Amino acid sequence: GRSPDGRVVVTVEDEGPGVPDYALPRVFERFYSLPRPGGAGRSTGLGLALVREIAHLHRGDAALENRPGGGARATLWLPPA
Repeated sequence: GRSPDGRVVVTVEDEGPGVPDYALPRVFERFYSLPRPGGAGRSTGLGLALVREIAHLHRGDAALENRPGGGARATLWLPPA
């Protein structure tokens, strides 16, 4: 979609457990990782850091938040072409 100022907006939502409140300020830090649901190992902690860095290189941004009804919402904003 598009925001009122013309930026391209991509939003992805899930219905999982969301992100613990204490972790939300850190999820875009390089190498920051949380245990995966179900006891699986941790990730490298680079995925969201790379997403935000690439967005910034294109004069955009990225955010992650918990949805009010449960789950998480990731949003990517990019300037118009």
